[in-house]
Amino acid sequence: MRLVGLLAVVVLGWLHGSVSAAVDYDVVVYGSTPAGVAAATAAGQLGMSVALYEPLRMIGGMGAAGNLALNDGGLGAERTGLAKVFTLLNGKHYNLTTEVPHPESFVAAASFVTMLQDAGVKTVKLDCRVTSASVAAEAGVSKIKDATFFCEKAPVTATVFIDASYDGDLMVAAGDIDYTWGRESNTTYNESLAGARVPGFVGVHGPQHVNALYPNGSIVKYVANISELGAPGSADDALMAFQHRMCVSGEADRVPWPKPAGYNRDDFALVQHALDASGGDYSVFSRMPPSRLPGLPEHIKKYCLCCGITVAASDQPMLNKGWANASWERRKQIVADHTYFELGTFYYLANDEAVPAHVRAVFNDYGLCADEFQDFGFVPEQLYVRISNRLVGDFVLTQNNIAEPRAKPDSIAVGDWSFDEHMTGKYAVPVGNGKYEVMLEGNFWPAIANNSNWYDVPYKAMVPKRGTGANLLVPVCLSASAVAYSSTRIENMFMNVGSAAGVAAKQLVDGSVATVQDVNVSKVQAILASTFQQRIHGPPFAPPSPSSLPKYFDVHNAGSPAWNGRYMLAKKTYSGNYMYEFHSAGCPEGLCSLYAENGTWRLAQLGKELFYLASHATGSLPPPTGWTAANGTKPAPSLAAGPVVG
Repeated sequence: MRLVGLLAVVVLGWLHGSVSAAVDYDVVVYGSTPAGVAAATAAGQLGMSVALYEPLRMIGGMGAAGNLALNDGGLGAERTGLAKVFTLLNGKHYNLTTEVPHPESFVAAASFVTMLQDAGVKTVKLDCRVTSASVAAEAGVSKIKDATFFCEKAPVTATVFIDASYDGDLMVAAGDIDYTWGRESNTTYNESLAGARVPGFVGVHGPQHVNALYPNGSIVKYVANISELGAPGSADDALMAFQHRMCVSGEADRVPWPKPAGYNRDDFALVQHALDASGGDYSVFSRMPPSRLPGLPEHIKKYCLCCGITVAASDQPMLNKGWANASWERRKQIVADHTYFELGTFYYLANDEAVPAHVRAVFNDYGLCADEFQDFGFVPEQLYVRISNRLVGDFVLTQNNIAEPRAKPDSIAVGDWSFDEHMTGKYAVPVGNGKYEVMLEGNFWPAIANNSNWYDVPYKAMVPKRGTGANLLVPVCLSASAVAYSSTRIENMFMNVGSAAGVAAKQLVDGSVATVQDVNVSKVQAILASTFQQRIHGPPFAPPSPSSLPKYFDVHNAGSPAWNGRYMLAKKTYSGNYMYEFHSAGCPEGLCSLYAENGTWRLAQLGKELFYLASHATGSLPPPTGWTAANGTKPAPSLAAGPVVG
């Protein structure tokens, strides 16, 4: 369905229609990311006049223009507030009453437009980057006076500015707001995961002895010399890998992998070397097909390119050097470099005669989605910028305080993602006898604390240091170390933090307070909870007290008979929920477990193998029906609850 260009016309026609000649607003939001849309929607719903400026040509950031939506966590993640409004709107497009966290990109864009329209946001402008900002100071306190945008003839004024962009460019343009980029050293905040790391193969999939050199002895493209990496734990400017989360299609009308301009097969020696070392395993670049879109009706054969932890993965960390402080023109070149790498690799794998025939056949069964991103060469308009500039406020989230304490009195949202640093470097490492092999650097993904990942997100994480940015909120480029940001960078959470920014703006607009540093957070929390039904304290899917839980669940009718039996309430929790256990010789290692992960219940060997899965997130108690078979034999089971404890 070709809606990208049409959407831009509809959006711009509607959004330009009611702009005041004064170009003056209660709230100006920069960046139509999910956080930006949520901030604008929340402010609009509370009666404020709002303008939303987007630097790219398509609305939605990674939520639509980047083809990610609210994918992370899938159907098992808890979404509340405007994030849930978004996923239910997506479901409505497919005539579903359930959430669709990852719809097609044109559906996501339309849902964002609906939210803005319903909130009375009358000014949204695409292809309109910020070019400068001016600051005024009074009594030692500075505020953003106005901002200049590429599409406006005059500077734009507002009571409150919200920078919801991925790069914090409005924050940077202000000139006096403290911010940073890259990786801190491990001594800056006493973080064990911080700074440069030793290259190696911990957690790396695929071949481990991949030749890093061309026949002439030079290092292959997309790999750096190990001499460029600093000492372990040292600070540097490195950013975790970017990529396009491309829409991959298995439909008959798919677009064959295009040959990018300037294509040179020698540029893709790394993927060939990885294929050779793996014996022809094409997953060295990407599984085919890649990941399905959570919630998307199964008859639609669309997939989302992602990541990988192999030496030739679609994550490419060597292309984003200098991004954080690059000019607009340089950033466009970096985006183009990513596009060339991604399309060139697909083209190589589908066509080059050096690639085994069975691998070429697999890649030729897929292509780009014909009805997505047509105005942009079928490539997402938004590059996945996983990390860029970050605010440095009076409070900084770090590896050590992100969950200490886990519950925070000034919380305005709940995070629920592990530390998750994608690769930050690919290096040629000498292994003896003149040989160099490719090794990855930077990856880590431990749980936040005690084998679970939830934590309260404090309001102060989006607030500049007192005395600066008195009317600026930063809900995306949060005040966080690089380690902490590897967890906070999830769009679902960004959407809730953005909502909080829109709600907090009201206090400056109505004159209750003079600065964002003085906002009454209790009032923000009350509005988020009552008006927007947003969770402000964790854990997600907060369980009932043990006294209100069933003593047991009886599992019946599972096609794998070992899983049928009585599961007793255990005296322990998993991911914030109480769990149930069935001890039997027929169970794997003598124990079958009934527990929830990210809100979705499962019958599994805990942490090892999944046998049956509830069809959707149900929260604190497992559903009696609606189960599906994973590695278990059909039919799926049904459950019956026993009497309540005490």
